[in-house]
Parts: sequence; C-alpha cells; structure tokens
Amino acid sequence: MSALSSWWGNARRIFAHVSSGAGRLLLTVANRDESRGALGRHSFMLVSLMLLLVALPFGQAVSGETTRFPLLLILVLISAVVVNSHQRWMFVVASLFGIAAAGGLAYGEFFDSHPVRIVGELLSLSLLGFTTLVMFNSLIQTSHVSQDTIVGGICVYLLIGLCFAMVFILMTDLEPGALMQGDQALFRSTFDDSAHAMTLLYFSFVTLTTLGYGDVMPQSDMARMFAVSEALIGQLYLVVFMARLVALYVVGVRRRLT
Repeated sequence: MSALSSWWGNARRIFAHVSSGAGRLLLTVANRDESRGALGRHSFMLVSLMLLLVALPFGQAVSGETTRFPLLLILVLISAVVVNSHQRWMFVVASLFGIAAAGGLAYGEFFDSHPVRIVGELLSLSLLGFTTLVMFNSLIQTSHVSQDTIVGGICVYLLIGLCFAMVFILMTDLEPGALMQGDQALFRSTFDDSAHAMTLLYFSFVTLTTLGYGDVMPQSDMARMFAVSEALIGQLYLVVFMARLVALYVVGVRRRLT
C-alpha cells in the first residue's frame, strides 16, 4: 500500500511539473506572438482564407478545369508558415511541413500521383491544425480585446472549417462512398479536381455552422463521427470565443473607469 501511495505521489508531481511547463510554454508562445506584430500575420491568413473561399467557386464558374484548389491551398499554407514565424523553432517546423506539403500537392496534381497527393494533404492538414492551435492559444492567453483578437478569432473559425474539409477530402480519397451527394458517392473527379474540393469545403462549413441542408450526407461511421465532432466544435468555439471577448471587454471597461 505504501509503495502504491509513493508511486501515486511521484506521478502527481511529474504531472504537475509537466502541466506547469506546458502552461509556461503556451503563455510564452502567446506573448511572443503578440509582441511580434500578430495583426499583420493574422491579416495575411484571413486574406488567404477568404481568397480560397471566394476564388474557388468563382474560378469554377469562369474557367472550368484548372488547378485552383491546390494553388489556393498552397497560399494558405504559406500564410500558416508566416503566422508561425514569431518563434524560431515553430517557424522551422512549419516551414518544413509547408514545403513538403506544397511539394506533395503540386507533384500529385501535375503528375497525377494519388499516393503523393494524399501525403501532401496529410502534411497540409498537420500544418493547418498546428496553426489553428497556435492562434487559438493566443486568443485564450490574451488579456485585452484588440483588432488582432477579432481577426485571429475569425481566422481560427475558418481554419476549423478548412481542417475538417481536408479530413473529408482525405476520407473520400481513402474510402470512396464515405460521403454521398444525393444518391451518388462523392469521389475525386478526373475532369475537375477543384469541384470535388469545393463540394467538401461547402459540406464542411455547412456542418460547422449547423445549417444542415442535407444535400451532402456522411454515410460511413467515420464520416458521421467527424461531422458530429465538427458541429460540436463549431458551436463550442463560438460560445467560448464570444464569452472570452465579452469578459475581456468588461475587464477593460472596469480598468478604464478605475
């Protein structure tokens, strides 16, 4: 019994040290992000995300078959590297992932290599997910409402939708029929690859905002669980983000009054 108590005490101390170290690291990352002019970097990310959402359907209507989605996604990846440039080790890691992801996307697109394309999409998802966590951490750690807080909050919301869109793209690559549009299975089109990506972006943001039109539906158990998870994350994020904004605004008003 004494040995068990000793082991439990040691485990608690180790956990406390790890938690304390992780907390200090997250705070340091957030402070460095703010001190290095996060607004400009976050604004670049917002522009690239809006360009992806606007230019993709516009290009589909105007130009037909092109490589729009990989090129627009590479622009978002570049902005993700820029967002992570406030700390050297983060910049190095993001740059390596970004270069590898962009190379995989470009090679898979122009040489029609399915395995390389999937690797590029996995690396893209990893970089986008990491960037989303970094920006969300900055929002949580900030002590006042600023223009950067608003821009960063919008970016995180859009990045969540894009990350889940990448998950659904990978899912349909690995398991055709995981999602259905009407009575037809969704799969990558050999005629226009961007149309497939645009459909899954649409499905992702419809799910994130819980609109639920029902024209695209998950069929596999994995697809259903990811759809439910995205809807929950989308609603919880809005609640947390808005509550954080209101709390910081109230604190700021009280400080000014005193």
